[in-house]
Amino acid sequence: MLLLLLAASVPVVGIAGANAVLSYEAELAAGRRTARILGDVAAARHGAAVELLQDTLNGLALDPRVLTAGDACDALVAAVAGIYRGRFGNIWVAEPDGTTRCSALPGPAANVLGRDPAFRSSLAIEGFALSSFRRGRASDQPVVTATLPIRVAGELRGVVAASLLLNYFVQAETRSDGQNGQREAQRIWLVDREATALPLTAAAVAELPDPAVLQRLHGESGSSTLEIPARGGAEFAYASTRLESGLRLLVGLPTGEIRRAANTVLARRAAELAAFLLACLVIIVLGADIAIARPLRSLAWRVRAWRPGAPFGGRALRGEPDEVRALEQAFIDAASAISARQEELRAALRQRDLLMAEIHHRVKNNLQIVASLLNLQAGRLRDPKARAEFATARDRVQALATLHRHLYTNQTFEVIALRPFLEELAQQLFAALGERPGQRITLSIEADELEIVTDQAVSLALLITETVTNAIKHGFADARSGTLTISVRGESRPAGEEGEAEEQVVLRVHDDGIGLRLNDDEPGQGANQGIGLTLIRGFAQHLGGEIEIQGQGGTEMLLRFPLRQREPEPKAPARYEAPPSAATPRP
Repeated sequence: MLLLLLAASVPVVGIAGANAVLSYEAELAAGRRTARILGDVAAARHGAAVELLQDTLNGLALDPRVLTAGDACDALVAAVAGIYRGRFGNIWVAEPDGTTRCSALPGPAANVLGRDPAFRSSLAIEGFALSSFRRGRASDQPVVTATLPIRVAGELRGVVAASLLLNYFVQAETRSDGQNGQREAQRIWLVDREATALPLTAAAVAELPDPAVLQRLHGESGSSTLEIPARGGAEFAYASTRLESGLRLLVGLPTGEIRRAANTVLARRAAELAAFLLACLVIIVLGADIAIARPLRSLAWRVRAWRPGAPFGGRALRGEPDEVRALEQAFIDAASAISARQEELRAALRQRDLLMAEIHHRVKNNLQIVASLLNLQAGRLRDPKARAEFATARDRVQALATLHRHLYTNQTFEVIALRPFLEELAQQLFAALGERPGQRITLSIEADELEIVTDQAVSLALLITETVTNAIKHGFADARSGTLTISVRGESRPAGEEGEAEEQVVLRVHDDGIGLRLNDDEPGQGANQGIGLTLIRGFAQHLGGEIEIQGQGGTEMLLRFPLRQREPEPKAPARYEAPPSAATPRP
């Protein structure tokens, strides 16, 4: 969800942030834009005066009366000056060397114009030229002098000149402010060829740009706009416009208020952005929760509530996205497939159990048939020893039949519970030998609740059959009474090199009869005991242990063997193989 919010907020923040920055830059550029507009308006207003001055000089230069000194020349320039009284300080015509030929106002006839840079510039460019600001000698007022050479057939015949009153520019600006009905915040200066600034409005020197900037602006041919600190440190936007060669108009506009307004706009846009972003995030969170998170939570709850084998329940929410519906359908299909597969496995397991039970049942029946046949065959024999051998074989077969009956009865097929199996096997052996536990011989079974795998159960059943049979036949002969004890205990052996503890079984069969004579050389009894002991030792080896036999004060057989664990995966049933030593009994 957090990644979704971040991904959704990036374009919103980018667009709104770019809009805020553009608005801020637009507000900052408003100062330069306004200064440019004010500069163009002022240039159009004051440029007209300069154009009129140039047109006037061009007209006088074409009049033949200015070619010679006299009353006609004086009257002409006086008449023109009278027309533009208050605009021009003086109009005069000079000889090529700069001496006055005629003048609208009386003044010195000395060669004063020849020393003027504008006069020399006019002769050099052979056209209209303006001087720097100065005080007029005839009008005694601040003026800017304009000169224009008079040429006839390519020959320099004189120079016509006029002084434009600088106060006229100030008055024109004042009239403009009065017409606007308000005093604008702009500052306006006229700048001459020497980068001298003449204020046309109320403007302080500290509000001018540095002299180097003024000099650079004077060298530019067109208009320019810049925003830099003034000499006093305040932020100003300046617009410089060329009125004529050697004369420029400079408009300055303080941008402190504009910058503060831009900062205000930026802060307002930032607040709007934050509010808009918060609203968008809230909408996204609610939409994502309704359209995505809530359906996913519902699906997760139904998944957790589902159990293998059961149908996938619950009802889908209205308006779920197609992706969630597809995911839900995929889980339904998977659940159906799992349930079907589990049912197939259960059916296979039931079939296997039935088959295993049938196999063990038939094996048990077959072993019972074999035991019956051995019993019938023994009944037809005359030799007591032969009948005893057949009876012994019968008991062994019946022990295996009892084992298989426990396997299919308990439905385990891999392990059996040891205590009930030992109790039934001992009862069966007593009955086969014509005894009943508790009458002449007391039977005591002491067994822990252990389970033993089938492979070990076969060897253990045959081993107990041999030991119990020997104890009843030989330990309690001649109608002796006593106690026969079968003890099976489980114990843990300390961890070996592999680091895992091993569980062991301790089997103890003890009787308090006459005891076993291990070195008896009597022909009959020694031979029988030899075969029995060989089988017992063979079964003990198959179990993985060594048997200890004591024959003093009765007979005790002690066996320790490792208890094998049930395999995690079913394996083929173990097939019992008789110990090699049992195949050829000792004579």
